[in-house]
Amino acid sequence: MILEVDMGNTRLKWRIRDQQAIISKGAIPIEAPLDSLINSLGRYSSAIDTVIVASVVGDLLEQSFSEWSLNCLKLRPVFLRSEAICGSVRNGYRQPAMLGVDRWMGIVAAYRLAGNTCIVVSCGTAVTVDLVACDGRHLGGFIAPGLSLMLDSLVSKTRQIKVDGDISVLSLSPATSTSDAIHRACAAMLIGLVNNGVQQLRELDQNNEPEIIFTGGDAGKLLSFYPQARLVPDLVMEGFTCVLDYPTRLE
Repeated sequence: MILEVDMGNTRLKWRIRDQQAIISKGAIPIEAPLDSLINSLGRYSSAIDTVIVASVVGDLLEQSFSEWSLNCLKLRPVFLRSEAICGSVRNGYRQPAMLGVDRWMGIVAAYRLAGNTCIVVSCGTAVTVDLVACDGRHLGGFIAPGLSLMLDSLVSKTRQIKVDGDISVLSLSPATSTSDAIHRACAAMLIGLVNNGVQQLRELDQNNEPEIIFTGGDAGKLLSFYPQARLVPDLVMEGFTCVLDYPTRLE
């Protein structure tokens, strides 16, 4: 069995799979003690023979995870890194290694799912939007603050603005309260970002309507604006299988 781990800014997501199916999955806060992870793995821990990780959290937490994996699972984890090419997908960065590995995994997985022009929208601590052409060329992307970062920034830099933290439902209608006005402005900015990417893909390829693929903890809040979109909660880990089919440099 394979333990797949997505170490993000806020959460450590994990799942266990064999060759046929996902066996178990879960998440813990990124700063939580890793002992809670071994408890979550439960009876499957002894059956794990491979540990694969995509991490954006830096050397210190990666080293802690490596030590935990060696101590608790007796396995050295494989840390995936961004590469210039994976199968039909070509990294659009001038320096491919500088593209966040979570974005790279998402791009590779999204293109395999869509098989055509697509836009990959990850809504987490940050919001990333990546454009992929019909032939698998990554055309580059955008990075913006996520909903929580937008709200936190506005509240921390102003004196009298109070914001309701509940943003489970978003709207684009003009608001009649300060809190709603902020929420709706944040929504409008993010939707503008996504629409910009869609429009650019349409101009580049007039023969294929881009498929929109969402992932990330806040993705569900934007889906109502894009009923045609596909939500793939574990998109980063879906990329693991793609990368292992075309191995290049693994650590």
